[in-house]
Amino acid sequence: MDMKNNDQSNDIQQTPQETEPISTPKEAMVGSEPPSEQPTEQKQRKTPWILYAVIFLILALVLGAYFGYRNGIARRLEKEKTTVVQVAAEQYQLAFQDIAVGNYETAKTRIEYVIKIYPQFPGAPELLHDILLNLEQPTAMPTPIAEFTPTPAVTSTPDFRAAEQIFTEIQQAVAAKQWDQAIQDIIAIREVNYDYRKIQVDGFYYIALRNRGIQRIQSGQLEQGLFDLATAEQFAPLDGEADGVRSWAQLYLSGASYWDVNWQRAIDIFAQVKDAYPYLMDSSGMTAIERYRVALYLYGDQFAASGDYCKAHEYYLQSLAVGPNPDVQATGQRYAEACQNMLATPEPTEELTPIPTEQTPLPPTEPTPEQTP
Repeated sequence: MDMKNNDQSNDIQQTPQETEPISTPKEAMVGSEPPSEQPTEQKQRKTPWILYAVIFLILALVLGAYFGYRNGIARRLEKEKTTVVQVAAEQYQLAFQDIAVGNYETAKTRIEYVIKIYPQFPGAPELLHDILLNLEQPTAMPTPIAEFTPTPAVTSTPDFRAAEQIFTEIQQAVAAKQWDQAIQDIIAIREVNYDYRKIQVDGFYYIALRNRGIQRIQSGQLEQGLFDLATAEQFAPLDGEADGVRSWAQLYLSGASYWDVNWQRAIDIFAQVKDAYPYLMDSSGMTAIERYRVALYLYGDQFAASGDYCKAHEYYLQSLAVGPNPDVQATGQRYAEACQNMLATPEPTEELTPIPTEQTPLPPTEPTPEQTP
């Protein structure tokens, strides 16, 4: 038994164990290179930054589109509001003209439309109330005679006869487009009875001031017309036509303020005014197109004074293109000739000092003494 067991143990020791790992010599490991994992790690580090950049770009585009959309909506709403106010002001003015001729039904339709599109329009609800009162006045019925009428107590009642007469004159003046007369009557009715039909009187005052303001501006009274429009705006917003006339009148006065001070600025301003209102003028009587023509050649004179005749001739040609003028044409011709002479004359060249070609002789040298042998 012992011998048998010994033989089995020897057999077991001689059989190599398959589960033990085979050790690799260190020398072999030193020469071998580890697997290349560094590029993969760098790629993994770069990937999040690229992802963040893409996300940031997408967010920027989305926010830009959103805020652009919001700004566009805001501008569109503001433009629509301006248009609505102008339309409401025009209908408000036409309603008072209808009232002046007694056409209360049309006036009622206009004011209802004003309230519908612009409920905050000043004075519109009160005017509609007054119109409805005039439409709903009952027909006068004969008063039955009573046998015994009690004597009423004596009370002081205001005398509206003068105010009613003046109000009728206001309606007639507005219907006839006599704006000065209408304004005088409005001032008179306020002195008699300030609160008499105040809403209607204020409306007529707005119409008279608005139309007289435009009339004054178109006749050359710019400052007076601007004052009338500013006063009318205190009662209701100005319509598109009145606001446009006011803007051009203000621009004309701005250009006139640069006259004899800054010709280039005056030319730029009157170039705009003469396209829209060529015959708009101030108390001087000079229209916008005339100021533009004169400013051009006077600016040319400024260049001629500094010796730039070519530039002066250019502005004279622009002035003559606006309107002919014999004196301007003659002066422009002289500037053209001076420009040609200036271009034909060669520029003086600087004389150079000639360099001598002969060599300066050197002084003779003293003879060298012979050396003593």
